Amino acid sequence: MDMDILAHVNALIEKGTTFCLVTVVASSLEPVSAGQKSIVVADGTITGSFGYDRADQYVRSQALMYMSQKKSGIAWFENDLELFFNVIASETRLLICGAGHIAVPLAQFSVQAGFQVTVLDDRPDFAAATRFPDCAVIAQEFSPALKNMKLGPNVFVVVITRGHEHDTECLQEILPKQTEYIGLIGSRRRVRFVLEMLRSEGIPKKRLNDVFTPIGIPIGAESPVEIALSIVAELVCVRRKGWQQARALRAAIGIDQ
Repeated sequence: MDMDILAHVNALIEKGTTFCLVTVVASSLEPVSAGQKSIVVADGTITGSFGYDRADQYVRSQALMYMSQKKSGIAWFENDLELFFNVIASETRLLICGAGHIAVPLAQFSVQAGFQVTVLDDRPDFAAATRFPDCAVIAQEFSPALKNMKLGPNVFVVVITRGHEHDTECLQEILPKQTEYIGLIGSRRRVRFVLEMLRSEGIPKKRLNDVFTPIGIPIGAESPVEIALSIVAELVCVRRKGWQQARALRAAIGIDQ
């Protein structure tokens, strides 16, 4: 591997950044040769151009597609280049804001589903390690904790606090940052109030539309365990299929109209 590409790969892994490593398997396009590599990150930036604009555009679009689907694969560019798209994903993190009765089974299911879970609550009795084994637990006021917390494209966030004031406080800090998913629990009235508050405070409507609410796949859930199960199902759908497919599923069911 080219030393510059190798150094960039190592740097991305160290930062916990998801990226796609593109390798030429076979080539009839001069001067591109088998083994040549390129890197594409989530914003579409390419490191290691193949020297042809159309080829680079194709590589970018395919890499972004594979990253959105969280899978690797092989594709051809105009029968001239056989390319292997290897998606290297950082560990998927889940931040749960609120450590109430739903958070306990949600954290448990999420750990079992392969998420690295952090639970945040301002009540030490609730944000206790004994209630959330195998999770990072933070007992701190929501706003200062979130202000200093690094999020990113590999981070899922579920907001299930005990009241709309805390929902608003959390989302004020979370929405300006990049995330893979944000879900908000609550009645339609409560959710509408929170989103209107955030809109009045200058959060763009487009960003507010990114919030998945009502949260979870509708399975008729009533108990905390059932609600947690519906939320994890949605998290897995976004992780495996991408948020576009998750939105399409919600629209088909009738909850994203």
